[in-house]
Amino acid sequence: MSLVVSGQEANSVSWLIESQLVDSEVISSSEGVGIYSGPGWATLTVDERHSEGADGQAAELVRILSPRKPALDALREAGKAVKVDVAGVTESGSGLYISPDVLAGLAELGVPVTFTTVRESGEDEEDPLAWLG
Repeated sequence: MSLVVSGQEANSVSWLIESQLVDSEVISSSEGVGIYSGPGWATLTVDERHSEGADGQAAELVRILSPRKPALDALREAGKAVKVDVAGVTESGSGLYISPDVLAGLAELGVPVTFTTVRESGEDEEDPLAWLG
């Protein structure tokens, strides 16, 4: 589960630091929380080392970001694309649970929430309507 910030500038980690969205306390306070970046993008990520489930990862992201909502707003006002992305490898018929309280917390952040799933390579494609049978 990640907060994703993207834009044109190359020094993307500085967006997170200069906006006071993250600091060393955020990173060191919780197992499985990290900052990753590349040209034009940066993420604040909570991974399976923190919690195996999406609900726990999302709850931690909300806990980190809620008191920093003005920094999120400032990034958006500066023209950055900001979103929370729920991403992972999935299998046909698998589900994802995020509790109503955590969904409400994500909504209060005021940024879009996207879902990105991939299948393990080499798997045969299944009939997308097979779950009906």
